[in-house]
Amino acid sequence: MRVVIGLLACTIFCFGVASAQAAEKAQLLFGVGQYDIIPNDNKSVAAHVQYRFADGFGGGRALGGNFLGVKPLIGAFINTDKGGLMFAGFALPMQWNNGLFEFEPSAGIAAYHQGDSTFLGGTAQFHLGFQASVRVVRGVRAGIGLTHVSNAQVLHKKNRGTNILMATTGLEF
Repeated sequence: MRVVIGLLACTIFCFGVASAQAAEKAQLLFGVGQYDIIPNDNKSVAAHVQYRFADGFGGGRALGGNFLGVKPLIGAFINTDKGGLMFAGFALPMQWNNGLFEFEPSAGIAAYHQGDSTFLGGTAQFHLGFQASVRVVRGVRAGIGLTHVSNAQVLHKKNRGTNILMATTGLEF
């Protein structure tokens, strides 16, 4: 747990040194897809919701795109095997072509409820996510997302991990 808190504090410090971005839009993301795609032994359906806050730290041009800064996010998913996860962390969204395309890696800490779903070693987990989307109309994005949840054998002795592939819809406001 100290490692997670240290990493989050380092992230805030490193990006907090830069001036705060002008207010961007918040994003509410919904996703539906397959839970546990690799090793693919639990073929349940997962529903995902995530809120990315508008205000963050840093920002600017990187890799030819527009880095929107480090944004706090919260989210959850449930699956049809009564498993679920709540998470909090940070997203690093980047946009290209005046916001038409967006790529958003994210990371955070999570609390997992197994239900009848995959055993991940315990409640405390790490959450890693990648979203790629395109603006469909003003304020609406469509895309795909990949989420990885595991404890990295730091928090528990067993580290099976799971991956979720989903179709996403994001609402910007």
